[in-house]
Amino acid sequence: MLDGVSSPITKRVYDLGLDEFFAWYGREPRAGFTKATVSAWRGALEGRGLGAVSINVRITAVRKLAVEAADNGLLAPELANGITRVKSVASKGVRLGNWLSVQQAQKRLNAPDVATT
Repeated sequence: MLDGVSSPITKRVYDLGLDEFFAWYGREPRAGFTKATVSAWRGALEGRGLGAVSINVRITAVRKLAVEAADNGLLAPELANGITRVKSVASKGVRLGNWLSVQQAQKRLNAPDVATT
């Protein structure tokens, strides 16, 4: 599955995510490689306090694994479809930089062009 990824950084992060998933999966009996299982893992990642981006990249690696397994006849396509529909974690954060208010933006738009004056 990682052979289809060109970026070495993405490969490394996906590999880490898959290793974490398999370690979590093996800690106790699970119902199988299903949407419910991957959703439970997502919940476990959230419980560890990981950020949205960290969780989402791990979930993406598992989604790609499911698609690859289905393409190679190792996983039923309907199971892979379910896994690919596991929702990502919404990114919540603070915008970086200096953002203009609506009034400030309008003032700048209404200002005369200094290049033509």
